[in-house]
Amino acid sequence: MQIRFLPIAILLLFMQVVNVQGQINPPFAWPDLNIVQVGERAYAFGGTDVEPYNFDIQTFIMPYWRCFSSTDLVHWEFESMLDPKDLYMGESDKCFAGHGIERNGKWYWYFSNFNKNTGVAIADSPRGPWKDALGTPLLPEELTDAHEYDNCVFIDDDGQAYMSFGNHKNKKINYYIVALNDDMVSLKEEPRKLEVIGDYSKGVIPVDASFIHKHGDYYYLSWRSPYAISKNIYGPYTYIGEASAKGHLGYFDFNNQNFVNYTALKEDMRRRYRFCSLAYVHYKKDGTIAPMEDIIAENGVGQFDANWPAIQAEWFMGMPDGPEKYEFKENQFVIRNLKNGDYLNFTNIRNMPYSAQIEFTYACDNINGGDIVVKAFNPNGPEIGRATFGTTGSWETYKTVIVPLNHTPEGQYSVSLVFDSSSERELIRIDSFRVLPLNK
Repeated sequence: MQIRFLPIAILLLFMQVVNVQGQINPPFAWPDLNIVQVGERAYAFGGTDVEPYNFDIQTFIMPYWRCFSSTDLVHWEFESMLDPKDLYMGESDKCFAGHGIERNGKWYWYFSNFNKNTGVAIADSPRGPWKDALGTPLLPEELTDAHEYDNCVFIDDDGQAYMSFGNHKNKKINYYIVALNDDMVSLKEEPRKLEVIGDYSKGVIPVDASFIHKHGDYYYLSWRSPYAISKNIYGPYTYIGEASAKGHLGYFDFNNQNFVNYTALKEDMRRRYRFCSLAYVHYKKDGTIAPMEDIIAENGVGQFDANWPAIQAEWFMGMPDGPEKYEFKENQFVIRNLKNGDYLNFTNIRNMPYSAQIEFTYACDNINGGDIVVKAFNPNGPEIGRATFGTTGSWETYKTVIVPLNHTPEGQYSVSLVFDSSSERELIRIDSFRVLPLNK
């Protein structure tokens, strides 16, 4: 066997990045987020909980909103603050949930004035400065029989923008949806009430926090963990049940991966504030949402451990257009339709041993087979390992192949799995991989 050593320049690059620990994602005391991808960055808009001076106060103190951004959903940079003193509502400690979005080169931040009404601020950049677009509410009080707050803005495939808002009425759904004009600061129609079919009475009461997103042919209406689906954005929606994510949440896509951000409570005798967690979302064949994995609930996304029994392929943090997640068994997913040149990114794998080996579980029904190429840091990074795989006989038959890494150091770093073949057909399906020490 030919022994290959990493060039000194690559070893120096490893020394700069290994053992860098990622911070908890996202930043603390940052509830009620929505996250959107623009270019290569994710922009997250949320509120801010501050510790009340009076520890007897049984509520959340929310004096402003904040925007952060990230390229990996782990490391976050502050972008800007939206201060209620700069808006029609004036100074407030009730800056309830809002929603930020980009449209035609402008940025719009829809904000809730307590549970009374909704306004909108506008900027040329997520860094601000933010300006009150109207000076008055976009959704004034008594526009409907609901409370006009906790908005969600969704842009459909045809470019039409919609806003949902509202709360419950006698513990029943009282959400509304309204189309926005192209200027994003005026209503195109009268709000329409959303209807949900099915018995959701035993689940989480639909207090507020409605969220609409789309995946495939279905629109999803969520109110915290419960959700309903429809093939028409105006409904009616059919109640499905509760997803694993709790609290005020939002669904989003980033680098062709599906995610949910959800708000959790951090409370003790002295503090009352919340934080946000992220998890992967896996859609089943029937459009419903698979349960969240316990290890992801504990660790979040984009951070892995070489000591885990396995790292599932569907936990990737980036892939190109074309490949897709596929449910091949109940609540078990693989990545299929991987072709020559495609890749899967896995970021921040800690506890990597020296000269690690990676064992892949895969299926291949392509007689040409190919190579799994492991690259450091990103798909264009240096090659640190390669192994050839052949057909397993069918797309339902899974085998393993081991890729030895070339004298890579201990520590934490990211890897990209790049697939190389002379064939242009589907090449391989990846179920999972595990990291092994040298010569195991």
